[in-house]
Amino acid sequence: MVRSIIKIINKYNAGNFPKSDEINLQSNENPYPPPKDVIDAILKAINLVNRYPNPEYEELKIGISEYLNIDVKNIFLGNGIGDCIYNICNTLIESLDQVTIPMPSYTMYVMYTMLREASLNLPVYPYYDINFEELAEISSNSKLIFLCSPNNPTGNSLSLNGIRTLAESFKGYIVIDEAYVEFASKSALKLINKYENIIILRTFSKFFGLAGLRIGYGICKDYDVVSALEKVRLPFCISQISLHAGIAALRCIDYYNKIKEKILRERELLFKKISKLEKLSVFPSDANFLLVKVENNLKLSEKLRKRKILVRDVTGLMGLKGEHVRITVGRPDENRALLNALKDIFKN
Repeated sequence: MVRSIIKIINKYNAGNFPKSDEINLQSNENPYPPPKDVIDAILKAINLVNRYPNPEYEELKIGISEYLNIDVKNIFLGNGIGDCIYNICNTLIESLDQVTIPMPSYTMYVMYTMLREASLNLPVYPYYDINFEELAEISSNSKLIFLCSPNNPTGNSLSLNGIRTLAESFKGYIVIDEAYVEFASKSALKLINKYENIIILRTFSKFFGLAGLRIGYGICKDYDVVSALEKVRLPFCISQISLHAGIAALRCIDYYNKIKEKILRERELLFKKISKLEKLSVFPSDANFLLVKVENNLKLSEKLRKRKILVRDVTGLMGLKGEHVRITVGRPDENRALLNALKDIFKN
């Protein structure tokens, strides 16, 4: 018999995947291709796919440790951040443990917590404007708190002082999802040196543009936690091709920083242009996407799709009142097409 909890969990909605003639601005992907060295590494690794990768992934971990200037022993891996979240829930949560997830945020935290039959505490902070003193108080009985910075879908980064306040008073673990942090100006990474109850998650999907290869990892000072997470993950959670692509990507930081600057310039341009449109309110973002509030229930995502542009409809997410869409920052030509479509919609 299928477990009863499965019957009440909604399947994750990844959005409408694009047809060949549609512009995809809904999945928060990096719109630029990997550098030549990464592509060459992928092509070379094709000849190795008949063999398992080394399950310890030493070279990849060393590359991550040098990239972040952290100890290798503080790193654990996963098949994307989603896999890391799943493994954290399986490792740290017992049935009926309380887990706090401020909303609006990434819904996978809720799904994997529900699979553990935990007690959900879902405080709502409109647009993820978290009051950390209040959060510490209402989470005092929780074993785990999930935070996201920059947050998906609001795009704002969390206060480092607020995270410190929480870490000092909270007895459980604080998971901070930093999937988009390379596009932001601050990170909670250095806090792990002082607080063993902080777990930070990172990915190769966004900044490094390897979303299709599924490479996720985490950092924690508590070696017992890292060891446990390395124990329970699948032994070959990162494929041979993904492994070599990730190692190569870490050697191409200059390329990715140049791409990041392009994305940030386009983000600011989109913000300014969308801000001028009536019936739309756009929020500042530290990520590679923008959250937009839409007045008068216009069903904007449907109107844009008719013009072959996909954006993510996040209407109905806890903490977002009214119609909202999330728009990924694309290449200049894609962003111009979006702006032209918006002008066309609002002139009618």
